[in-house]
Amino acid sequence: MRLIGGLLVADGSRTPASAEVAAMPHRLGARHAAVRVEEGPLGLFTTIGEDGPTSTADVLVVADLEVTNLGELQMQAGAHLADGVLLAALYQKEGPRFVERLRGGFAVALWDRRRRSLLLAVDQFGIKRLHYAEAGGRLAFASRPAALLAVPGVDAGVDPGAIFLYLNFGFVPSPVSAFRAVRRLAPGHLLQVRDGRPAVERYWDVEYREQPIREGEAARSVYRLAEDAVAASLGETNAKEVGAFLSGGTDSSTIVGLATRRLGSPVNAFSIGFREADYNELNYAEVAARHFGAAHYTRLVGADDALAALPRLVERFDEPFGNNSAIGTLFCAELARECGVSRLLAGDGGDEIFAGNARYRDDRIFGIYHDVPAPLRHLLLEPVLRRLPDGGASVIGRAQRYVRRANIPNPDRFYSWEFFVAQRAGELIHPELLATVGVDGPTAVVRRHYHAAMASAELNRLLYLDLKLAIGDNDLVKVTGTAELAGVDVRFPMLDVPLVEFTATLPARLKMRGFKMRHVFGKAFGALLPAATLAKRKQGFGVPTALWLRTHPRFRDLARDLLLSPRLRERGQLRAEGIARLLDLHDGETSAYYGDLLWRVLMLELWQRRHVDGERAA
Repeated sequence: MRLIGGLLVADGSRTPASAEVAAMPHRLGARHAAVRVEEGPLGLFTTIGEDGPTSTADVLVVADLEVTNLGELQMQAGAHLADGVLLAALYQKEGPRFVERLRGGFAVALWDRRRRSLLLAVDQFGIKRLHYAEAGGRLAFASRPAALLAVPGVDAGVDPGAIFLYLNFGFVPSPVSAFRAVRRLAPGHLLQVRDGRPAVERYWDVEYREQPIREGEAARSVYRLAEDAVAASLGETNAKEVGAFLSGGTDSSTIVGLATRRLGSPVNAFSIGFREADYNELNYAEVAARHFGAAHYTRLVGADDALAALPRLVERFDEPFGNNSAIGTLFCAELARECGVSRLLAGDGGDEIFAGNARYRDDRIFGIYHDVPAPLRHLLLEPVLRRLPDGGASVIGRAQRYVRRANIPNPDRFYSWEFFVAQRAGELIHPELLATVGVDGPTAVVRRHYHAAMASAELNRLLYLDLKLAIGDNDLVKVTGTAELAGVDVRFPMLDVPLVEFTATLPARLKMRGFKMRHVFGKAFGALLPAATLAKRKQGFGVPTALWLRTHPRFRDLARDLLLSPRLRERGQLRAEGIARLLDLHDGETSAYYGDLLWRVLMLELWQRRHVDGERAA
């Protein structure tokens, strides 16, 4: 990852002292930075990059690129150009929307000297990030939001609404950030500043325009496009320096298989297991590794390892981030780096384009209820179930819960188990915070994406929702952040634009046939994958943090010391009695439900101690 940033100062504004902009690279965490300053009618434009900006006669470019089709674009340009020069040439030929042609991860800042305009753009899915803030005639941008807090006039205060969203999602959804004054440029968007006025626009989105196609033809096309995506992700990298995450699931196994065929030699594959048997799936990874003849590297992780890694994770994520699978991903990426690998291929995105999550099947089960004739539902079933006492765990109780949930319209139903904090806001949220946020905020985020989907099939709307939230705001943040910590690059073949766009044209019935998930995926890769992989129940990097919080002495002490501390109470965000109640509920449960909530709160408090209070880990 190349960390970038910049500052545009409008006419009439005070030109910032060099000491003020010099703080940005430090905030970015850059080991070194080249700074370029240009004077002009709009005032000062400063770019910061670890390798410095690229400059042509009319354009200055600074970018963080993991683009997989640069070679193809260079061939079309008729010359082998440096990356920044190529971007400048594409911009001059095609204008700001040249970014539509880029495949892979990118964050680009481009200063047009002739037009005196600034362009910021990020990739279609959120592999790379850019944040920006306006203050006192300045527009600042950076890879990480914390870098912008070095700019005079930028409010460094924490956004209460963002904290409430985080407590419900486990991440801060774009375009907001954890800081009041900072915004995130959402995936598939660009920002232009012309005549001193910034404007954000969407340049790309998934469109679910279903086309008639035979199943066999669809499967062959899926295979070919996935094959192309893996080849593009591998690029010209030496086979010894490239590898793949291998959970033993269908997506990671498919990537290992396709990479093996492409390279014609064993692929380095990396897997993490946990010392707790219920969370250790290394046997599935081993099945896939043997099937493809991969060079398979594994590591077992325990609670003490996770505790030792926490300070580094909190340091890297300069917004609160509660996805506990970051632990396994970090150790997996570090294992790869120790083995000499500099680039990893990841399977993220496969579930969201091929309908591979059980939640899609569950939603279809609830949808069946509406096939029952309305008079029978409303005049017979529902009145009877309402009159009966709560059936608890009995058949009657399950029927009551099924009907209640089935009657919730989507997307609220799809997230009805997720927003525990919003549903219990009075018990968990401090009145101070509750007075400044709307408890419907998380639902509003979900509804905004759901209704923006260009789709007619319900399944496709849910896939779109997960591409935006589960992928763009969560999984990609986890993988790219931990990979950066480990010192490796990551590419995501399942998020190759041609593949995603093609799957969006497939009829929903080819993605999920009845209750069978990944139908066309199975047809496409059935001959490639081992039977045990195709039959495997999805788990991925399940992490036993809930178990550790209940049974591991040091984890228990850490949670209770932080979550019951006076400092947490004084923040005016969470009710002390509500957190104490969560701890008691977790101790009385064997499931991970309350433990996952506690992990989210624990990571918030650790984040605030480091990034708000400025406290260094011991």
